[in-house]
Parts: sequence; structure tokens; C-alpha cells
Amino acid sequence: MNKITSPSNTNQDFNNLSVTAIRHGGLKHPSDAIQDLLAAPTLWRASHHQSSLDHQTVLPSGYRQLDKALPNNGWPTEGLTELLTRQFGIGELQILLPALANLSQRSPHWIVWISPPHVPYAPALYAAGVQLERILIIQPKTAKEALWAAEQCLKSQACSAVLMWPEKNIRPQAIRRLQVASKTNQTWQVLFRDLNAQKMPSPAPLRITLTPGELTHSKQSHQHQVRVEVVKRAGSWASPAFDLSLPLASNSAAFKPITAVIAAHSTAPTASSRALRSVITPHVDKPLEPFSNASISQDPVHAHNPFV
Repeated sequence: MNKITSPSNTNQDFNNLSVTAIRHGGLKHPSDAIQDLLAAPTLWRASHHQSSLDHQTVLPSGYRQLDKALPNNGWPTEGLTELLTRQFGIGELQILLPALANLSQRSPHWIVWISPPHVPYAPALYAAGVQLERILIIQPKTAKEALWAAEQCLKSQACSAVLMWPEKNIRPQAIRRLQVASKTNQTWQVLFRDLNAQKMPSPAPLRITLTPGELTHSKQSHQHQVRVEVVKRAGSWASPAFDLSLPLASNSAAFKPITAVIAAHSTAPTASSRALRSVITPHVDKPLEPFSNASISQDPVHAHNPFV
């Protein structure tokens, strides 16, 4: 019977074997093999989240510091984004305004607001460059109607963005339906949720928490701070929290007379989609009265707050 003995130094024998094989042209050098593996496009590397994603279309946020934390340096124009806040009005809409203004100016499609907690402040939107005739506000009576309206708007291909304030106990299955509709139809969906929802699972590929910054007002009198933390993003780990400075005062355009517009406006996009028309018809309220010079607030804080 032959007796088999293990080598005294396994690692040394393995290295000798590798070197022998390389000398005979059998294997690559270990360092070369590792580099080839790291260069493989199918390998996901957490430290290189931007290169690991597909080349999807993104929308610059208008804030350089925020772009660095977002996948591919901008808001994804397809897929679902969750903004988690403790309370409304801390700057969650100001963060979106540059992107919404960009969308409204380059696309003839609707920017839909579903169940906003307050009436959007038209002068602030106008001052930020948002085309008011692209704005459509839907106020469903029930949470079920709101989810249905959001999904139909995403599927209609008549919308460039859908902003929604869902009920607190929205189920992950409902969020997944919105994510699939948003991704399939390449329409940006934004959900504004309570900060406590961070503890709950969500299929949203991008989740961001927003809280008041350490300083309610920064040293610059025309700015305030919001603490931003990307807690979930596709192809990467969560980002460290950082304070983002937002403008507090507005320019002179905020005080110009603004005329409220509705879906029936002649310059508004046509709701030719049957699905979108079925959403709009039951929920569009009466036309808003035009703003007069006296009705526009002269308070610079309100002038830049999209909610009244």
C-alpha cells in the first residue's frame, strides 16, 4: 500500500506549481488574472457605482454636491425615487425644482402632482423656471384612486414626471407596480414619504432622507440647509449624509403677475391618451382664478416656497 503524505508547506508548493505552469505557458500571472477579473463588465464593484449602471438618461439636479451622490450624477428619468421627510416644507420640492423646470421646458408632457398636501405656489414655480401650463394637479378621493391614477399616468406616455404623496401605509407591492410602470414607460416617479418609512422595505431603487440641517439658516442670509442622505441607490452603498444649501430668497421674477393655467389651456399638452383622460376627467377641479398683483406675496421666504 502506498502511503500519501501532505506537503509540509502547502502554500509554498502551490506557488511553485503556479510558477512552473506559467513558465510552461499554462497559466497567467496571478496579478494579471486579477486585473482581468476586475475589468470584466459583469463584475459589480461597490466603489464604482457609476460605471456599473446601464447608461440610462439622467437629469441634472442643479446642485453639484447632490449630483455627486446620485447614480450617474443626476436624477434618473426612469424608475422610482423616494424622498423621506419628517415634515413637509423643509426643502423637498426646492431640491426637485431645477430638474422639473428642465423637464417642463424641453418636454411637451405633463408634470403630474397627485395628492399634494398643500396647493402648489405658482409664483415660486414660475420663478424657478417651471412652465405652469405643464402642471397637472390630481386630488383623488381615496388612496386606491391615487395609486390607480399614478399608474395610469405612468403608462399613458403623456407625462414626463409624476409626483405623489401616498398614504403612510402604502404596501411594497403597490410601490413595485409603480416602479415597473415607471421603468417600462421611462417616466420619472417621485414618492414623498414619511421618514419612518426608511425602516420599511421598498423596491424603489433610489431612497433619500431629508432632514433640517444643523443650522436652520446658514451664514448667508439668503440660504438655508437641508441634510441629505442617500440611504439606497442602485449599484452602490448608501452615501454619507451632507448638508445641502438651498436658496431662501427669490429673484424679481417671483413677483411678476402670474396667470394660473389648467388642462384646457390652449398651450397645454393634449391629453390624447384614453388612459390619461380617464384619470383627468373625474378629478380636475374648477379653473383657478388669475393672480392679481396684490395677491402675490411680497415675502421672499414664501416666494421661493412651492407650497403656500
